[in-house]
Amino acid sequence: MAEPLRRPLGLALSGGGALGAWQAGALWALAEAGLYFDKVLGFSAGALAGATYSFGMLEDLASFYRDADSRRVLRLGPGLRPPHLFSNQVLWEALKPLCDDAAAKRSIRCSLTVMTLRVRDLTTVYSRFTPGGEGGWDGPLAGRLVASCAIPGIFPAVRFEDREGAAWHLDGGVGGRKLMTMEGLDGCRDILVLEMVRPEEVRIRTWNPSLFFKLRGRHVCRRQLDHAVARALAGAEAPRVFRLAPSRFLDFSMLGFSSRNCVPALELGRKDAGAFLASPGACEALR
Repeated sequence: MAEPLRRPLGLALSGGGALGAWQAGALWALAEAGLYFDKVLGFSAGALAGATYSFGMLEDLASFYRDADSRRVLRLGPGLRPPHLFSNQVLWEALKPLCDDAAAKRSIRCSLTVMTLRVRDLTTVYSRFTPGGEGGWDGPLAGRLVASCAIPGIFPAVRFEDREGAAWHLDGGVGGRKLMTMEGLDGCRDILVLEMVRPEEVRIRTWNPSLFFKLRGRHVCRRQLDHAVARALAGAEAPRVFRLAPSRFLDFSMLGFSSRNCVPALELGRKDAGAFLASPGACEALR
């Protein structure tokens, strides 16, 4: 690496559905190169990536995207309470190793913060999971991860208990009363953001319905991270923040869970991570 990243090192992971294949490839390559993150924050697909990193399961995540065709992520399972089109069964299956919170406390290797949106008051909830539970353990872990991926109208919300009582939770990247912050990455000297949306994508305007819906979710993810980065850089003792995005537009939908889409994105992520490691300064966000 041209200039080493400083520790404690934080990692912020964007959502993006199937676009998360790029993120999985990038994170896998960074870990293979020996980069270690002390604190991880993620929402939606980024929460899954963060969990697999925190538990040393990155190869499983890569397989999840590589085998997207056989996984059948979009399994029809419509319901009305709350309304949704697809089942979340595939996520529960993938997260089965993390359903035992007692075992997870023993095996987690870094601090993990998972974002969800509490439906009843539109509050973004930051659930923290730390080694041994010493810095907090806001379980159930698997339930929070599945909830963080619950895109409204697409996957069902997940109901579980928190400090405010039982409540339904949705995708943490949707945005509630307040935009995202880097909560959970406090004290980090450097933060790396892995996001699937290039900055110029938010400037695209279109009357094409198909392209409009393809871009809408991307705009939301980028807006959340723009706000979080700006807040992080505004402090008196601000960390350095590095933003790594795909080197080219990922030309498929967030719901495009197919091997044809995900395998090339996975490999592009690995390539882009290599370029970042060679010159991190090129991705540093300025105040």
